[in-house]
Amino acid sequence: MSNSDKDLRIVRQIMGLQDKKTPELKLLWQKMFDHPPAIDSRQHMIAKLAYRIQELAYGGTDEATKQKIQAAAREIKRPKAVCSKKFRPMIGTKIMKEYRGALIEVLVIHDGFSYAGEVYKSLSAIATKITGTKWNGLKFFGICGA
Repeated sequence: MSNSDKDLRIVRQIMGLQDKKTPELKLLWQKMFDHPPAIDSRQHMIAKLAYRIQELAYGGTDEATKQKIQAAAREIKRPKAVCSKKFRPMIGTKIMKEYRGALIEVLVIHDGFSYAGEVYKSLSAIATKITGTKWNGLKFFGICGA
């Protein structure tokens, strides 16, 4: 069989996936992967089966390429989400957190934050009051990934 015949056979096999009913796709999956599919999305199954057909026909990703991909993934710098020092939620926003089994509710008001009947200028002041130690209020309340 020539390479072009093989390529044509692979393309036809892949194109034929769209015509198969879901039970047929699941049966084909079982044959190609030796286990039932863990996904229910028909289109996702078709995409994975198409890749597997090509992988079996032409070979999978070689070890050197896998190592390059893993090395590149390790080098990715994931930026932390941070809030500006000027961060200010809208007035009327309720900030809630569970701390040591108690639900803490803070209300954003015009001149600060209301907690337990008192007004505080910052969330940090409230966090310090609650914990007894100095805290970044945004971090304590889990706001903006601070």
